[in-house]
Amino acid sequence: MSPENLDFPAIPGVDSATRIHKAYRADYGDKFRSDGIVTQEPPEIGPAYPTMVPAVDEDGNEKAGIRLPEHTVPLATYTGWNLFNVSSGPTHVLSSMQGSFIPFPRTETERKRTGDPRTSIEKRYANREHYLGLVASAALELIREGYLLGEDLPAILRQAGAHWDYIMTGSTTR
Repeated sequence: MSPENLDFPAIPGVDSATRIHKAYRADYGDKFRSDGIVTQEPPEIGPAYPTMVPAVDEDGNEKAGIRLPEHTVPLATYTGWNLFNVSSGPTHVLSSMQGSFIPFPRTETERKRTGDPRTSIEKRYANREHYLGLVASAALELIREGYLLGEDLPAILRQAGAHWDYIMTGSTTR
């Protein structure tokens, strides 16, 4: 879809880009493709390639593709983009090659206080064990479909547990 049609949720404190990097067609001459030799300098610049972005769900997570357990049973909005912060660049421009991890509000009270439109973690999952059970189910389905290896399951569950602990308690160990 075009960037103008992206329906990203209005997460408090999170902006989306107002300027998208464009890539332009460039003609470096007739020997560039075959021999890697530039025969036209400067190159003739053509029109920009179309810029497309993935459609997102109500949490801001991408809809398409194979959804890994952390996306099927999310604790956060995961984006493939991130904006520069004020100390490293213009805050309305995408920072190349960096994604974002934007945790959901932990409680309904927190969600209402901050005005976050995303469902809270406490409303999604009864507790840590419930969450990990759903992650295990999602991973097992991908194993059955041949997208994950069975030996990946313990690491997936460890990582999911670590994310839960980090978001819910601020702890990096359990």
